[in-house]
Amino acid sequence: MAVRNQAGKYMRSKFSNYSRNEKGLATWVKILIGVMIIGTISIVTILGASVWFVGSAMKDMADPAKVRATVDTIAKFENPLPKGWSFGMALPLGPVCVAIVRNEKLDLNVTLLKMPGGGKEMSTEMVVGEYSAKGVPNVSGDSSKPSVPIDVQNKGKLSVAGEELAYAIGVSTDAGKKFSQFIGCVIPKNNQSVIIVQGQCLNSQEYPLEDTKALLAAIKSF
Repeated sequence: MAVRNQAGKYMRSKFSNYSRNEKGLATWVKILIGVMIIGTISIVTILGASVWFVGSAMKDMADPAKVRATVDTIAKFENPLPKGWSFGMALPLGPVCVAIVRNEKLDLNVTLLKMPGGGKEMSTEMVVGEYSAKGVPNVSGDSSKPSVPIDVQNKGKLSVAGEELAYAIGVSTDAGKKFSQFIGCVIPKNNQSVIIVQGQCLNSQEYPLEDTKALLAAIKSF
């Protein structure tokens, strides 16, 4: 019940702060953005709490073949991945899928989150702006803490597998520690899903954009 109350407070605080233009958005669009953020927090909490995963479930998350199969439901990558990159873990949660791709040398994690979407009123810039302003999950993965907004330093767009990806790069602070983040969004032309790309470089305030571009360039299709 406490979790529901927290989620309710979060949703009410989110929707009470929209700008005049954003208030004109369809209610389902506002709800979907809120669900995406709350869903991401919940997913990161799940991934960060190993107590929830034992036995075969934990093995499935790390099994290379099953990880690749789950990743393919989000985005189809070239094989092999660009130098330095490897699949970490992946988890299908019904209509939602999450996967982590890691670059050990850079201490860089890129999380891919696929959620149901649809509707012409949602734009990639709107989703990225919402994540940047309202925040993304804390590094600790503790959903009881406020999410961490990004001090945006750069915005842009990329073409990834023929789709437009809007992104923002900036610095976040968690427990006094600053780290760099990348938030991107793709809404494939079939408009049946929304894909969030979140990069975290925990040991640097300068985000390795070129390395992330190399990873995204390896995506053949969504």
